[in-house]
Amino acid sequence: MENQYYGGYPSGGYPGYEPYGYPPGRELFAVQPAEKKALKKQYAGTFAMALIHGIGSFILAQVLFIALGLSGYEFRYTDDNTAIIDWQYEICGSLPSILFGIGIFLFEMLRSRTPLSEYFRTDRISGAFVPGYFGVLVFSYAAAIILQNILITGMFSAGFSPISEDYLSESDITPEYLIATVIFSMILAPIAEELLFRGVILRRLSVISQKFAIFASAAIFGMMHGNFLQAVLGFIVGIVLGYTAVKTGSLVLCIAGHMFINTVASSSEFVEYFFDEETSASYYNVIIILFLLIGLVSVIAAAVKGSIRFPEYTEYHSKRTFPVIVTCVSFWIMMIYYVTDILSKFGPVTDKLLE
Repeated sequence: MENQYYGGYPSGGYPGYEPYGYPPGRELFAVQPAEKKALKKQYAGTFAMALIHGIGSFILAQVLFIALGLSGYEFRYTDDNTAIIDWQYEICGSLPSILFGIGIFLFEMLRSRTPLSEYFRTDRISGAFVPGYFGVLVFSYAAAIILQNILITGMFSAGFSPISEDYLSESDITPEYLIATVIFSMILAPIAEELLFRGVILRRLSVISQKFAIFASAAIFGMMHGNFLQAVLGFIVGIVLGYTAVKTGSLVLCIAGHMFINTVASSSEFVEYFFDEETSASYYNVIIILFLLIGLVSVIAAAVKGSIRFPEYTEYHSKRTFPVIVTCVSFWIMMIYYVTDILSKFGPVTDKLLE
């Protein structure tokens, strides 16, 4: 039965908020001390997990890069000092986030005593929902890419870039690099990220408010990527993934959709390997246009049917989210870490960036 204070999707792996010992039918707005303590504990643990993933992944990546250098590996750069990313570098950069994502998920699964099958249920996934989901997903991806280009143009005109030339890189596209891309970017990264951000962070926050959880987990997912442009992309796509996880109570479509998006994003490197950079750019532009058109049809159809309905976010929920969150130390540490990481990538517009 749908909780009257909640107004979301009551069944599945993402349950609605349960009042702390209040009888049904009573108007509840004030947060009692015992409830606030329980909420703070839930929030503190959630944000701590996101922070552990971010800092832990960074430290482990540095350790792997040091080990790689000690093994005799030579870090390479182009003539204009742009870092060259080959398959060894790609593995060292990708593996830590994957390991921490899966590790935190397993810890939370065991701590909460939630069966693995609960995360991958399919009883609320209908055949009619799947094509609409992928349609909205590709639309969100295309819209985010277009928004990225608009933001870049605006920032460049203002004299600064969201990614300075110090953080530019160039891929050394070899067969080994492409194999690493398939394994880590197309398969393992989507699985690990969905397990963490939709399987842990979204699930923990949805106990308090599903609508808040969708947007908050998407924001953390975006910031995790470490630069402003990918943060925008991750946030927009993350909303679709979070909404789907909440509505279906499952990670099945989230993982499938994330794999699909990462595969499309990485496919241009395969085109570049077999053809050339110009063909790869043209191919990617065509993909974005097709996604926008196909996705727009899905969005319009869903709007006409009224099938997209976010859970409610009432005054009851608002008093149990931000007012409590701002009292959590782990929230502020997480925000300082991620925002600082993103802002540190900003820099002036240079001739190298304009090329």
